[in-house]
Amino acid sequence: MAVDLLPAQVTESVTFRDIAVLFSRDEWLHLDSAQRTLYREVMLENYSALVSLGIPFSTPKVICRLQQGEDPCMVEREVPQDSCREDGGTS
Repeated sequence: MAVDLLPAQVTESVTFRDIAVLFSRDEWLHLDSAQRTLYREVMLENYSALVSLGIPFSTPKVICRLQQGEDPCMVEREVPQDSCREDGGTS
């Protein structure tokens, strides 16, 4: 006898925040090179998967930083922003 554990219909969309992992500057500095590379690959792949689903949203700032080869973590004094200005998103 199988039990159906999944709802018959999904009522909410997945957002980037649901799948994102964000590091503080201190946490980022404790990662080794291989861990940083894996993080970049996984975050960019997850973002690409959401984009391919046609879910409308602005490019998150962490993705902009990764695409530009920058560290993704926030500087403590920096005001967090959800999206990049280049995509026309609001920040």
